[in-house]
Amino acid sequence: MAKMDREKFEDVLTALGESEMQLLRMMIDMPEDAILTTDTDILIARLLASDGLLDIDGNNKVTVPEDTRAAFREVWSDETMLRWRKRNWMYKCLEAARYLYGVMSWDSLKDMYALRYPDADMEEIRSLFETTPDFYRSFNEIGDRLVLNGYEQDDYYIFLEKEIQGNTPYYVPTREEIEELFDRGCLISGEAHQKMKAFITENFTCDDATAEIRLHDLYEAINNRSRLADIADRFASEHGCSFSSDEIQVRFIEQLMEMSRECRVRDNRGHDWYEMAGIMALRNNGGAGSSGTASASSKKSSGQVRRVKIGRNDPCPCGSGKKYKNCCLNRNLS
Repeated sequence: MAKMDREKFEDVLTALGESEMQLLRMMIDMPEDAILTTDTDILIARLLASDGLLDIDGNNKVTVPEDTRAAFREVWSDETMLRWRKRNWMYKCLEAARYLYGVMSWDSLKDMYALRYPDADMEEIRSLFETTPDFYRSFNEIGDRLVLNGYEQDDYYIFLEKEIQGNTPYYVPTREEIEELFDRGCLISGEAHQKMKAFITENFTCDDATAEIRLHDLYEAINNRSRLADIADRFASEHGCSFSSDEIQVRFIEQLMEMSRECRVRDNRGHDWYEMAGIMALRNNGGAGSSGTASASSKKSSGQVRRVKIGRNDPCPCGSGKKYKNCCLNRNLS
């Protein structure tokens, strides 16, 4: 294999996601051609075929070209596998950042990446980011920031950063949270989220998988700053989940309010409502917490401040600069 061919193949190989790599290695290890019957496997095989790694015909018969077998044997090594694993971890960090930040610093990305590879320097981080396929790279560099695709329009990222997030520290998620955000698109392992999932399953006659999809939509709506009453209306109309009684609707909004306080949202750079209350309390008392990065470990050690009571005339924990009674109190009650 020519040098450039080898480099190109290695780039394609290490850019594969976990499911793609699993299917490719399974096909390479199988001595005979395989017939795929699972829709997911068929879709992945067609994606791999588009890169020339597999051949698949109209009957879903998969053939591994000999060039692929030979190239894989030549290229695959412990070093290549480590590069692939690092690139996949970068995918997951970027996906988590999409939900947690919207616009972020390089240092915040490094903090996330270091959860798995603590010895990585910024040069490695930048190299992995720049070689990440567009499909996984939902951020682009603008100046010294990483900006979520679409947020550059009308300089929305500047508004988000300066007018909403302010000097709120970046929340550093746990490795488990990054995995969950990548796999599910939202953090639904929290207590309030599980209660909402059970409420949806019980009152709208659906299975767990459907309830999880609906829960994801609610999470997105909260992250996009929709009013809770509007979220409830859309939930009823878009999912065909009409409320059987006023009591059920009230209980849904109450549960939605509880869930919204548990959500990690971009407006707060990944902090939930209770953590923001603690951050605002520290600021009001002249304490720490007004800058820097909030780590997952500091979150665990700050359990005493997670349930800080916010007075009606206190600054709103969302960071808007308004009093709580004129901001999120009204929004939540709506």
